[in-house]
Amino acid sequence: MGIQGLGGVGKSTLAAYFYHSLDFEAKFWADVSAKPDFTIFAEKIIIALGGKVAFPIDLTELINNLLNLLSQRRCLLVVDNLETLLDQQRNWQDENYQQFFSRWLQQGTKSTLLLTTQDKPSLFQSLQSWYPLGGMKITEGVELFHQLGIIATEEELTKFVEYVQGHPLTIKLVAGYLISYCDSQFSQVEELELAQFELAYQEATGSHRNQKDARLSWIIQQHLDKLSLEQTQFLIGLSVYRVPFNRQAASYMWHEEEAKPIIINKKLQELCDRSLLIKTEEFNFQFESLVQKFILQQAHDLSNAHVQAIEYYQANLKEAQSWQVLEDVKEYLEIIHHRCESRQYAIASNVLNICYEFLSLRGYYAVLVEVYEPITQGWQSCLQKEDRYDYAWALNRLGIFYRYLGKVQQSIVYNDRSLKIFQDIGSVSGSAAALNNLGIAYFSLGEYLRAIDFHRRALAIRQQIGDRHDEAASLNNLGNTYCSLGEYSRAIDFHQQSLTIQQQIGDRYGEGISLNNLGNAYLSLEEYPRAIDYLQQSLAITQQIGDRNSKAVSLNNLGIAYHSLREYSRAIDFHQKSLAIQQKIGNREQEAKSIGSLGNVYYSLREYSRAIDFHQKSLAIQQQIGDRYGEANSLGNLGNAYYSLGKYSRAIDFYQQLLAIAQKIGDRHEEANAWFNLFITYNKLQQESEAKAAYENYIRQGIL
Repeated sequence: MGIQGLGGVGKSTLAAYFYHSLDFEAKFWADVSAKPDFTIFAEKIIIALGGKVAFPIDLTELINNLLNLLSQRRCLLVVDNLETLLDQQRNWQDENYQQFFSRWLQQGTKSTLLLTTQDKPSLFQSLQSWYPLGGMKITEGVELFHQLGIIATEEELTKFVEYVQGHPLTIKLVAGYLISYCDSQFSQVEELELAQFELAYQEATGSHRNQKDARLSWIIQQHLDKLSLEQTQFLIGLSVYRVPFNRQAASYMWHEEEAKPIIINKKLQELCDRSLLIKTEEFNFQFESLVQKFILQQAHDLSNAHVQAIEYYQANLKEAQSWQVLEDVKEYLEIIHHRCESRQYAIASNVLNICYEFLSLRGYYAVLVEVYEPITQGWQSCLQKEDRYDYAWALNRLGIFYRYLGKVQQSIVYNDRSLKIFQDIGSVSGSAAALNNLGIAYFSLGEYLRAIDFHRRALAIRQQIGDRHDEAASLNNLGNTYCSLGEYSRAIDFHQQSLTIQQQIGDRYGEGISLNNLGNAYLSLEEYPRAIDYLQQSLAITQQIGDRNSKAVSLNNLGIAYHSLREYSRAIDFHQKSLAIQQKIGNREQEAKSIGSLGNVYYSLREYSRAIDFHQKSLAIQQQIGDRYGEANSLGNLGNAYYSLGKYSRAIDFYQQLLAIAQKIGDRHEEANAWFNLFITYNKLQQESEAKAAYENYIRQGIL
C-alpha cells in the first residue's frame, strides 16, 4: 500500500504509527531519502530479517533471497521517501529497485509493503491500495496541538488549524516555538507576529514556491531567531550532512565546550523537541527536507561545517582490504561531496582516485558518473592553470564511464573536451589517450572508419614520442576495429605488430591481451585449432603473472571456441571457471558476459529454459551497471530462446526491446539483427504486414 502527499504533510508519521502499532513477525524501516544503492538497501533488509548475504553479490540472487525471506514470514517492510528514487518522469533511477518492486507485484508475498512518497511511480499506477494524504482535519489538528501540550481555547486552535490548512509540519513547528518561547500559551501567539505570517502566505508566488513553503520558511526563521548563537551554529553545521548522521558526527559540529556524549545528546534532543530535527529508527538524526533546504539557503558561510564533516568521515574510513560493497566506501564519497561543496575540486579528484579502481572494477559506473559530474562542472568555473592537466583527465574518465553506461554521444562530448585541453597545454600523451577513447566510442557506434581515424592519430603520437606500451594498445584497438569490419587478415597483422612490441619491451600483461585478440580473430575465421592455440598461450601468461581478469577473459573465449566445435561440456567448464573468477574479483561487466556465454551453450544444447535463466541473470547485471550493449545482446538471446520454444509473442517483446536500445545507442548492426528477427517471427505468426515492414527496415540498414 502507498501513502502519497506533499512534504511535511505527515506521511512518515502515519507510516510510523502503523509500524509501531501493527503486529508482524518481523519489521524493517527503510528510509531511502539518501538514494542508497539497491545492494545496500537489500543487504540491510536481509540481515535484519535473519537472512545471510552471499559474496560476491549477484543482483538476481539478492532479489530472490529478499523476496524469499519476505514470503517465509509475515513481515512489514516500510519504504519511506520513495520519491527520491524516481526521476522527473516518475521512472526509477536505479533499475534494480524497479525489478524488485515489479517482482513483488507479480508474485506477491506473505508480507506487507508500505510506501510513503510525494510522487506515485508509474509502476504502481494500477495499485488500488493507494491513499492520498492531505492536511489534517480541523479536529485532528486541534487534537495535535493538545497532545503537544499547547494551552488554548478550542476556538483559537480551530481558527489557526483552518488557517494553515491542517499542514502537520507547520503545526508542529508553531507548537515547538510556543513551547520553547511562550510557555506553551497560545494566547501569546502574537509573539509570532501573525501579520507577517499572513504576508508571507499571501506573497508566495512563482513556480518554485507555494503557500505552504512560504509559511514554513517564515516559521522556521522565527525558530532560528530565537536560538542562541551556539545553537544556531550547531544546527547550521548539522545541515551540511546530506545523509542521516549519528551522535559522533554531530559532535564534530559542536564547538562551544567539550563535546561529551551527554552534552551532544541534550543539544540534539532540544532540536528534535523544536521539530527542527528528526530522530530515526537507527538512532541517527536527519532533517525534514524542507527545513534543511531553508537552513542551507539562509546560511552565509558553510566552509567550516564542511571541514568538520570531512574530519568526521576521515576518522571513520575503512581499510581498503575490507571493501566489498559500495557502503564500504561511503565515507570517501561523502568527503568528495564536501570537498566539492567547499570548491576544492582538485582535492576531491585526488580522493576519488583512492577508491576509483574499486568502484570501476565492481561496475559502479553510474556512481562514478554521479561523482565526476559535480567535480568537472564545478572545477571548470574556478580552474587554475596548473590544474588543467588533472581536469582534462577527469573529463576523460567521465567520458569513459558514460560510454560504459551506453551514453556514447555524451562520452564523445567529454572525451572531445579533454582532447582540446590536452592539445592546448601540449600534453601529447593525454591527447593520445583522448583520441584513443574517441576511437573506442565511435567503434561502439559502429562507425568503424571514423574509429580507425582516431586510433591511427593516437598511434602516430605514441610512435612519435616512443611510448611503446601505448603504441601496442593502439595497434590492438585497430586490430579489433578491422576485425569488426570483417577484414580479419588486416586485424591479425595489427595484433601481431602489437604482440611483437609487447614481447620486445617485456609487457607480459599486454602480450596476454594481444594473444587473446589473435585468438578472437581466428575464431572469426573459424580456424578453431589455431584460435585455441593463441588463447591457451594467453591463458598461460595471465596465470603466470596473476592477472585474474585477463585470465577469466581467456577462459571465456576458450569456452566460445569449444562451443563452436560443439564440445559443449568442455565449453561449459571453461565458462564456469571464468565466471567464478569474475564473481570473485567483482568485474560485473565480464561476469555478465560469462553468464551469457553459458546461456548460449545451453541454447545450443536445446535446453531453452536453462538458457533463459542464464540470459535473465546476465541481463539483470547489465541493467544494473548500465551496459547498454550487453543488455541489447542479452535481449536478443532471450528473444531467440523464446522463439525456439515457439513462444513467438514473447520473442517479439524481447526483439522490440532490443530494437529500442539499438536505435537509442546507434548500433546499426544490432538494429538490423532486431529487424530481421522480427521479420522471421512475424512470418511464423503469419502477420504479413508486420513482417513486410520489418524486412523493409532490415534492408534499409544496408547490412546484409
